[in-house]
Amino acid sequence: MHTFRFAAPLDLAYEYFCDVPAVFSLLPDALEVYPYATDRYRLVVGATDGHGHTMAGVFDLITIHEPGEVIRVVPDEHGPPINMPGLIFSGFLAAEAVFNPDHQGTSVEYSVHIEMDIPIPSMLRMMPHHVLQNLGEKGMELKMNHMITGFTRSVTNDFHKWVRGG
Repeated sequence: MHTFRFAAPLDLAYEYFCDVPAVFSLLPDALEVYPYATDRYRLVVGATDGHGHTMAGVFDLITIHEPGEVIRVVPDEHGPPINMPGLIFSGFLAAEAVFNPDHQGTSVEYSVHIEMDIPIPSMLRMMPHHVLQNLGEKGMELKMNHMITGFTRSVTNDFHKWVRGG
């Protein structure tokens, strides 16, 4: 769990986080974030090599709002078909932002749970499974730390810019 602290009233912090595409676009390596129905969004996280090759995780999400208190993001198992070139795989993402007034303004306790089953590229299938498993887990841990750190920094900076109207 991570805590954001904003020197702003709770209703302002809540309003900021309600713009799901804008907030999720601050994730490092977010390639696309767009709505496909009311309170339903597709988040594509990955990388491109500049030559048209993409490796991406696709997360279809539903947002559930408890106004002024909580925003929950849960997987949508009925998202639209995925029509993207490259190594594309579906992922599971659940998140929760809990808003609380505090003596300095508002604190937002944010938790996220992500799972992905990344297909093994053909050139790596010859390696022993336990080696691939260890490499995958270490790589995922580094990637998650990078994403969380970058997201925290980006949200804090973007919120202050948003409050100033810029």
